[in-house]
Amino acid sequence: MSPEGRVEAVVASLVDQRVASASTPIGLSPGEIEAIEYEQTAPIGAAYRRFLELAGGGVGTFLQGSDVFHPLVLGLRQAAEDLLAENKVPVTLASTDRVILMHQGYCFDFLQGSGPDPEVWTYNEIYQHPVTPFRSAPRFTDWLRTHADQHRSTK
Repeated sequence: MSPEGRVEAVVASLVDQRVASASTPIGLSPGEIEAIEYEQTAPIGAAYRRFLELAGGGVGTFLQGSDVFHPLVLGLRQAAEDLLAENKVPVTLASTDRVILMHQGYCFDFLQGSGPDPEVWTYNEIYQHPVTPFRSAPRFTDWLRTHADQHRSTK
């Protein structure tokens, strides 16, 4: 299955499991996606682009409490860089890294590298000693599926 197909399957599973209803996934317009694309210089990738097209404005209560949906996704790279600097982490985000989620100002997830379905890395100032980013998923679509599964299990 293509990366785009995997994203479509996860969004459909959220609707099927009543995390959202068929009317609640909010896809973004081409202009909104363009704003996200140009706000960070990193590649956007086919899987992440499809997620934005289908649900970039939100999917019911999925990932509620995290800055992952438009417009909150705008400015995440700067917030992530500020967090790394604040904690004196000797790591800098590469030009090919795209920050896709910030949770409560202490944790962020980012796509590392290019390609249609890149790896997801996480920085969490609470869990790591010494605090450094770690690979949390081999592909964006795996990251998305894991979050969807966790969300459904708490409902």
